[in-house]
Amino acid sequence: MNKNCEIVQDLLPLYIDDVCSETSREMIREHLSGCPDCTKLLKQMQDSGLEKQLEQERTDVIGHQRSYFKRRSALVGMILSVIFSVPVLICLIVNLAVGRSLSWFFIVLAALLFTASLTVTPLLVPDQKGLWTLGLGTGSLILLLAVCCIYTRGNWFFVASSAVLFGLSVLFLPFALRSRALQAYVGERKGLIYMAAVTVLYLLMMICIGIYVKDPAYGPTALAVSAPLLIFFWLLFAIIRYLPYNSRFRAGVCLILSGGFLFAADKLMLALTGYRQAWPVFSPGSWNHKTIDGNVKWTILLSGCVLGIIFICSSFTGRKKK
Repeated sequence: MNKNCEIVQDLLPLYIDDVCSETSREMIREHLSGCPDCTKLLKQMQDSGLEKQLEQERTDVIGHQRSYFKRRSALVGMILSVIFSVPVLICLIVNLAVGRSLSWFFIVLAALLFTASLTVTPLLVPDQKGLWTLGLGTGSLILLLAVCCIYTRGNWFFVASSAVLFGLSVLFLPFALRSRALQAYVGERKGLIYMAAVTVLYLLMMICIGIYVKDPAYGPTALAVSAPLLIFFWLLFAIIRYLPYNSRFRAGVCLILSGGFLFAADKLMLALTGYRQAWPVFSPGSWNHKTIDGNVKWTILLSGCVLGIIFICSSFTGRKKK
């Protein structure tokens, strides 16, 4: 093998991938026309049979390992199911032995079903484990509340379940909307769908509370509290999502708006219920039980305005520098 062959063989991978220069390509072609050894090596390198075989082996190994872990997960899930069935059977036998009706047995069964939905579901479900666990866990928790309410002869089920749904949606709905199963349906509307769903569940919770308390004064009070809060959060969402400025400008506007809302929220809500309240008084030199509320509110307002103005100004400064 001469020196030219060594150079050409080093360049053959680039020649095959069509990433070498035109000069190098011409040199390689000229060399290949008179060198059978390099021509044979080129044909061997262009033969993708070995590469396909390695790719198939890699796919087979990954598939084998995936099947292995699925079988192990299914086995662990079945073992846990058997373990959970033992206390259910014991409770059933004891309940029947003492001559009681199957009351607390169903409560135990619903509680174990909730526990199993959080532990067994991720092991048995092959895809979208988080979404399935969240859905089955929420359903089993609502079932547990229903069973407890029925066998305690209570009337609090709708209040408790609506509050649970609202709290879980605030925490976990963003993760559910980002899952692959829902991504095709929600698209780029995740934020809007989240806000709409949380708003509906919040209103449902407030309605259920009103039906439960049966107080004529509840409606105006709930409306006075809920309306400013919902308007405030929807306004923040609109600024963050749709205001056509950079993130620092939007953050500054949100800080100013938040400071103003926290400052005037009490007065606004009391005004909606028919009560009059004076504006907070700022007394920075005196901090006691009479002045602390006003001082805190004024501090929040001033801090929000100052920080908001700083963010807004920095947004214009950054744009000029860019």
